[in-house]
Amino acid sequence: MANYTPSPNKFLSFLTGGAARREEQRNASNDLEDQMADWEDTKMKNPYAGVKNPYADMENVYEDQTVDLKAAEFQKEQSQQNAANILSSMKGAAGGSGIAGLAQVLSNQGAKQAQQASADISRQEKANQTRALGEAGRLQQLDREGEQKRDLLEREGSRMVEQFDMQKQEKMMDFAMARKEAADIDMDNAEKQQDQFISGAISGVGGALLSDIRLKENVNKTGISKSGIPIYTFSYKNDNQVWSGTMAQDLLEIGRDDAVLLMDNGYYAVDYNAIDVDMELKNK
Repeated sequence: MANYTPSPNKFLSFLTGGAARREEQRNASNDLEDQMADWEDTKMKNPYAGVKNPYADMENVYEDQTVDLKAAEFQKEQSQQNAANILSSMKGAAGGSGIAGLAQVLSNQGAKQAQQASADISRQEKANQTRALGEAGRLQQLDREGEQKRDLLEREGSRMVEQFDMQKQEKMMDFAMARKEAADIDMDNAEKQQDQFISGAISGVGGALLSDIRLKENVNKTGISKSGIPIYTFSYKNDNQVWSGTMAQDLLEIGRDDAVLLMDNGYYAVDYNAIDVDMELKNK
């Protein structure tokens, strides 16, 4: 069994650092998921939602305006009183036919005055209707303008909410994705360098590779070579790649110490060129 002092120590450092890299990668992925969940749960409310039209349902002050009947009633009473006074004063001076003619004249005057009063009432009613219609038109115009302003405010509020959500999403996603990308790049670079060190270890000693059981986990025996060497699948500790090969300790037990190298760090390597077992990566 020979001694060897090459780059496998660096290979071991990559194996032991793999756990930290994978932990950071997992944390970055979890953080990305948490950030996305927070963004989905956080909502900005429309500040103008439910705003009311200040001109809606305004009262038309001219709609129930009444006609002034007092003047007409007063005029009617005055006319009747004047007619009675005239008839009373003329009763002794005029004969029966004179009184009858005078009464007819007074009656005609009363009818004319009643017509004038009725016409005045009609003019008041028409004026009231005109004012009520004008006010109704003005209120309708205000209501339409108020509804347009209310709708514009709600639309502006919706636009503000959408813009807030987009900006929030961009910021949170940028931060989380940057961390996730950095973790992925670091993991990818580490795996590439690890592969390079593995290849270097193999070529550096004519096929020798660290194959000490103390560096491995998830070890499962899969068979025996034609020369009787046990074959296993395994992973190096803190690494998720699955390999197929043998164990240096098994070779020492069966007397094949010619294929085993003792590294300066105290771990064993196996010269796979000296045995009928290949070291293979199973999950490329």
